[in-house]
Amino acid sequence: MCKNSIFEHTQHPTTTLPMKLHLICTKGAIVCLLCIIQVSLHAQITYEAQNSGDWNTAATWMGGNIPPTTNSSNGVTILMQGADKNITLNGSINISNGNQYNFMINSGILSIFGDVEINGPCNLTTQGSGKLKIYGNLTLTGDTVTCSQLIEVFGNVNISGSGSVNINGGPFIVHGNYTSSSQTQITPDAVFAVAGDFEGQLVSYNGDGNLYVGSGNYNLLPPVPPEAICTSGYSGPNTSSNCPIGDFIDLANREPAIYATYFGSTTLTLYQLSYNVNCDTATLTLSGSTVGITYEVYRNGVYANQSQTGTGSALNFTVNTDGNYMIRATNGTIWRFMSGVAVISLGTLPEITSVTDGSRCGPGTVTLSATANPSSATIYWYTQLSGGTSVGSGQNFTTPPISTTTYYYVEAQTPPNCTSSPRQQVTATIYDVPTVNPITHD
Repeated sequence: MCKNSIFEHTQHPTTTLPMKLHLICTKGAIVCLLCIIQVSLHAQITYEAQNSGDWNTAATWMGGNIPPTTNSSNGVTILMQGADKNITLNGSINISNGNQYNFMINSGILSIFGDVEINGPCNLTTQGSGKLKIYGNLTLTGDTVTCSQLIEVFGNVNISGSGSVNINGGPFIVHGNYTSSSQTQITPDAVFAVAGDFEGQLVSYNGDGNLYVGSGNYNLLPPVPPEAICTSGYSGPNTSSNCPIGDFIDLANREPAIYATYFGSTTLTLYQLSYNVNCDTATLTLSGSTVGITYEVYRNGVYANQSQTGTGSALNFTVNTDGNYMIRATNGTIWRFMSGVAVISLGTLPEITSVTDGSRCGPGTVTLSATANPSSATIYWYTQLSGGTSVGSGQNFTTPPISTTTYYYVEAQTPPNCTSSPRQQVTATIYDVPTVNPITHD
């Protein structure tokens, strides 16, 4: 039995949660350590900004503790408050272990040049003078987003689970597509602008055009509030009077300052961006151009060091990196993002790494084989060096019955539109069956 027990505990330096509990038993002059009880708790660690600067610099944060951007044993809260401080993260945040990761941005600007993907609880809040800019994609699961000040995402937004999106000021600007199964609430004084497509459930909407969808393509998940339903029989363009979900013409007319700040000047002619992926490269096509205007390629909201001067005709640009691409027009003074976002996911050019010929004596079938890199590539078999229709697929191929030596040709394919070249020859050899002369005896 322990008498005169003394309890001690230690705390994490940036939390008030006990991390270890020690039971020390004393008896007279003899001190005996009977047991150490380790209490495992997932603490919520707060990292408060101290100075403007790089995320990965210790001087940026109180106590010099740099917040993790990948899975850690504790939850994380990023806190920016007090005097404005501007912090830049050149990289992504990826949390997949279910721990909570919060953003409380009350002042300053947090700029993340990468993707933010959080699979777990997350309270993402901008308020006061706090702003969040994500130069990539935002992917959340079961989270709460409160946008009282600017949230700007230059990629796509995908929010799943049972959380909520509350836009009570903003603006919330999405340059790509927005998809959410969470409830989306937009207060009357808020602005929510999506340059691409919109899919979500509106649970509160003032019906006055404060949701703007630049592509004009939107899917309202049920139940749809009556304030968001178009006038019966109306089939024209989106307008705030006939169809409560506004387009970017409405945005430019109703909120010219917001449109000019995040999408540019309506003085410059708007052209449409489309794209085609050609395996490990992609072609961006702008439907037209204005003579003398410069058209710049932006990847994830950042200039990609590629531009062309307008010719009065369509323009083509080649890119070789995954990302969300936009074209920005400028005359050196004013600028405007063109319509559309190209979401590029490139492939890897495969190659045939080995082939195995086959043979047999006399007519019949022959088994051939080939391997490819990457191993996930699909191998196709042909009877021609180029063109023609595949006669089989897979690493192993059994020919139809043949009576003479026949050449087959093999190639590997991976998505999207990636094909090895040239095709490799594989030989199915047919040997003559030896003739046995009869032996006669006199």
